[in-house]
Amino acid sequence: MGFITDKQTLEDLNLLGRYRSNSIFNLFNHTVTRGGDNLLSRMFAEPLTSEKEINKRRDIISFFQSREIVFPLTREEFDCAEQYLSNTHRSGYISSMFSNLRRKFLKLVANDKELDEICSGYNASVNLFIVLKEMFTGLMQKDSVYAPVAGRAIEILNRKDISEVTAGRSFEEISFSKYMLFDHRLRSTGAAAVMELLDIVYAADAYISVAETGRRRGFNFAEAGSGNGMSINIEGLYHPCVPDAIANDLILDNEKSVLFLTGANMAGKSTLMKAFGVTLYLAHMGFPLPVSKMSFNVQEGMYTSINVPDNLNMGYSHFYAEVVRVKNIATEVSSGKRLTIMFDELFKGTNVKDAYDATVAVTEAFSRSKKCAFIVSTHIMEAGITLRESCGNIIFRFLPTRLNGNKPEYTYKMEDGISDDRHGMRIIQNERIIETILGKN
Repeated sequence: MGFITDKQTLEDLNLLGRYRSNSIFNLFNHTVTRGGDNLLSRMFAEPLTSEKEINKRRDIISFFQSREIVFPLTREEFDCAEQYLSNTHRSGYISSMFSNLRRKFLKLVANDKELDEICSGYNASVNLFIVLKEMFTGLMQKDSVYAPVAGRAIEILNRKDISEVTAGRSFEEISFSKYMLFDHRLRSTGAAAVMELLDIVYAADAYISVAETGRRRGFNFAEAGSGNGMSINIEGLYHPCVPDAIANDLILDNEKSVLFLTGANMAGKSTLMKAFGVTLYLAHMGFPLPVSKMSFNVQEGMYTSINVPDNLNMGYSHFYAEVVRVKNIATEVSSGKRLTIMFDELFKGTNVKDAYDATVAVTEAFSRSKKCAFIVSTHIMEAGITLRESCGNIIFRFLPTRLNGNKPEYTYKMEDGISDDRHGMRIIQNERIIETILGKN
């Protein structure tokens, strides 16, 4: 079974979205090939749940990152070769030969462009094989985790039907009869091997893209463990899309499985939760992470409740949509899965008294789970005070607000305890909202 999550969580964390410039997907997507782009998209859609697979992918990406590999072709150069090589045919040599002779005849009598396109694709393919052999030979580092893959790529490139094409050079440097033979080998008898080679190239393109992001941003890798207990240990956590982000440390385990996070509005609670969610998700993909150091036992899934909208089609108010969300997550938690759950400002759609009662009751009930990790944020500090008296496995942290005169300033650095910040009215006063209403501005 794969890593479990849902659309709400993916949107809360802004993980996917090829057409969202600020998505986490696009942070890592610098692929050259369409196949690499598609593979990277599948990686994001399907995080891993085996520590061996996670650590193996991590080691491959780390290998690419340490070697500072650059993809050897432009998108245009690769697309030209790919279009030619992907247009395979299963006909025999005689049929293939007559097809090429027809193209040559049409070129001579009507200046038809089909042969020119074939010629361009063939030449691009010859160049592709040359640069790929150089790249994969450079990746044949003894005992590296990627050596078997690089070795298979070189094995394909050394096949007679490909090596002779490479030795024959461009379309213009060989006879038309030799071209027809080579064309048949590449796109018919040797097509399966060529497609396998392209799949290896797509994966290398995705690894190069991810490694480039990790190297450029100074990301580090996590160690995935297989223990049955819940354990997430992060040093230097920050959000990868926040400029000059402040880093925090966070540990959740069987003894302390709930982080109860308080702080004023704008203190950074939501950003910290998103940073944690993004990082844990990427860790299950084996990707480089915005952390100094991280180790974790593999989880089965993750759910968040950060930006829950109302649902007019279902007739749900914002509060009832929150209730439904909490109920659905509770159902998943009660199934015994190893999950990470995050609630940002539980029940903010109702009055303060009900929000307090519900936050205490729900957090207390979730804290009894033996397999899951939870982060619950609120600015209702009284809820934390009550929970501190009744629950021994909750960690209480807060994000402080400092006053510089009447101006609130935020450290974004977690501290032990429960916040007692109440600066909302000061912010309203600083913005002179009352004066604006009364026309005194």
